[in-house]
Amino acid sequence: MANILDTLITIVIGTVSGVAQVVNTTVSALQDFFYVKVSGVGFIVLGARQSGKTTLIEWLKNNMHTLDDFNPDPTAAGGDVVPDFTAKVGDQYMKLKPTRDVGGEYAMWETDWMDLFRAAQPRGIIFLIDHNDPVLHKDALNFVMQMIEDEPSTARHLKAFYILVNKSDLWGDAMTLDDILTNFRNEQKRLRGQSERIGYKYEIAEGSLATNRGVSEFMKKFFNTVRPKPQK
Repeated sequence: MANILDTLITIVIGTVSGVAQVVNTTVSALQDFFYVKVSGVGFIVLGARQSGKTTLIEWLKNNMHTLDDFNPDPTAAGGDVVPDFTAKVGDQYMKLKPTRDVGGEYAMWETDWMDLFRAAQPRGIIFLIDHNDPVLHKDALNFVMQMIEDEPSTARHLKAFYILVNKSDLWGDAMTLDDILTNFRNEQKRLRGQSERIGYKYEIAEGSLATNRGVSEFMKKFFNTVRPKPQK
């Protein structure tokens, strides 16, 4: 009979605790992450205003179901308190104990974002952009990459920097991911160079948190990158 593992995982917005179900040999990459007994595996979610950070929390709360009618107000300075909730990822149930949902207004970058980065000591960053206002998203992305440069003691923990181009349900019929990324050529070059120098993995993918298009696979890859290697 396979072992049952208790998990304690620190995540973006707080702490996850739960009891894993019976392990089998066909477990997926995402399930495998949650079967590993770890403590202190953290990641943070950043992005300019209204790019989908709060929606990602709601996406987890709704167990990865569609969120067509979800339209939150912008997050206030200092962040919003988020109550505990249970999320289901694959066959696993996780108890999330959040701390706060951090906003994306420019004035919050040097305060809330920096505080979160330093406090979380993250193994991963999920950065959200969309098809609107590319200049704002470029500025926000460059700020995060500069933050990584300026905080080497924190950045040394970083294993993954994943960018989700959100809201593909709105732009997918009129343009492609490559069309959007033409505005981010310099940022992609900088990201590639930084990842090689610091040693993290980066990826850029499209998806829609509102419809769940592409997001589950994106999150599976991200979790598999930030998780510790299973003990042999």
